[in-house]
Amino acid sequence: MKNSERAASTRANLVLAAARHFDQHGYDGTTLNSVCAEVNVTLGALTFHFRCKAALASAVVQEGVEELRRVSTECSAAGALPELSLLVRQVVTALQCNVLTRAAVRLIQEEHVVSDWLGVFREEVLRLLERASAAGGLFAGVRPDTAVRLVMYVVEGAMAEARRPADGEGPTGPDFAEVWRTVLNGLAADAR
Repeated sequence: MKNSERAASTRANLVLAAARHFDQHGYDGTTLNSVCAEVNVTLGALTFHFRCKAALASAVVQEGVEELRRVSTECSAAGALPELSLLVRQVVTALQCNVLTRAAVRLIQEEHVVSDWLGVFREEVLRLLERASAAGGLFAGVRPDTAVRLVMYVVEGAMAEARRPADGEGPTGPDFAEVWRTVLNGLAADAR
């Protein structure tokens, strides 16, 4: 393996290990030494790639947000509510199945790394809800600005659930489809 390939592999392993630690312990609970121990590299090797913990956190957010943007742009369906459903399900699947995306959102929420992704996602959800409302697709009395909060709570809850250790208690990842159907039934005009 060439030095450049080894360096790229080490960098990728550091970012992934850091994502696991940031996801489980947050920024403040993660140490560079714990990340180094997981990857079996020295602190010097880590600081060759990332000058400090903040730089490592930024790399995790950059990679996680790239994945979230990728899945968000793949959403296209006929009608605002089907498109919203596809968007939410794909983002939640990425949050449940990809530690980089979960860690990225956690670091953004903890305000250790600045990113516009949550705001962009929220605005896209609001745009779709406003389209649905204008087309008569939302139940009477459901306001898009209130519904967007519900959707964000559901997405954040699914992310928190994905972070919990699998102990057999409470709903599991596959249950999100049922949760989302219930939410959608409360929003959609034709569901009643």
